[in-house]
Amino acid sequence: MTDENQLLEAMPFAARLTPLSLEKLRRNGRRLSLPPRTTLLQPGDAVSGAYFVIGGSIRIYYLDANGEAGTLYRVEAGGSCILALNCLFSKMQYPAWAEAGEEGVTFLAIDGTLARELIGHDPTFTQLLFEQISSRLFQILTVLEAAIRLPLEGRLITFLLETEADGIVALSQERIAEHLGTSREVVSRIIRKHAKAGLLSLSYGRIQILDREKLSAILQDLG
Repeated sequence: MTDENQLLEAMPFAARLTPLSLEKLRRNGRRLSLPPRTTLLQPGDAVSGAYFVIGGSIRIYYLDANGEAGTLYRVEAGGSCILALNCLFSKMQYPAWAEAGEEGVTFLAIDGTLARELIGHDPTFTQLLFEQISSRLFQILTVLEAAIRLPLEGRLITFLLETEADGIVALSQERIAEHLGTSREVVSRIIRKHAKAGLLSLSYGRIQILDREKLSAILQDLG
C-alpha cells in the first residue's frame, strides 16, 4: 500500500481524483527503486503497468542503425512515460529503450488493470493523463525539430542550458554524446572550443557554464 504523500509526489494530480479512485491507487501502487542506468523497458517488451516518477528520472532513448543512442525525452518527478502509457492502453509492444537516469529512479508502479479501469470510470484521471501525453508529445516534437533545424553545436548548447543545475551539468562528455546520438570525440571538440573562449569550465564528469548569456546568443545565431 502507498501512503498519500508518496502518491501525491508521483502523481501531483491525484488530489483532484475521486475519493474512490484515490483509495484504489493507494491500495494498488507499489513504490520501486532502480539504480542508475538500469534498463526498465526495451523494444518489444509488453507494458504491464503505468509508471509515475517520485524521484530521480527515467531516460527514454532510441538506437539508430549504427548503434548510436539518442535521447527522446526524460521523465522526472511527477511525470510518466507516455510511450508506456500508449502501449498499455493500445496493447502494442514498447518501441524504445527506457532506463533509470544518472541518479537512479524511484517510481510508483500502477497495475495495468487498474489504470484501464480508471481511464474508463474517472474522467479526471483520463483528462490529466492526456494532458501529460499532449505536453510530452510537444516536447518530443521540439526535440525532433531542433535535430532537423540546428547543427550539432546548437543541439549541444541547448542540451547544456536545459540540463544545468546551478550552472553545473553533472554528466560526462561520453554521456552527453549518448544523449545527442553522436560520438564523444565530436562533443569533446565542441566543448573544448567553448571552454577556450571562456564560456565553459571543464572538470572530471562535469561542465560548469560560465557565461550563459553568450551561449544563448551563439544558439540564437545558429538557429
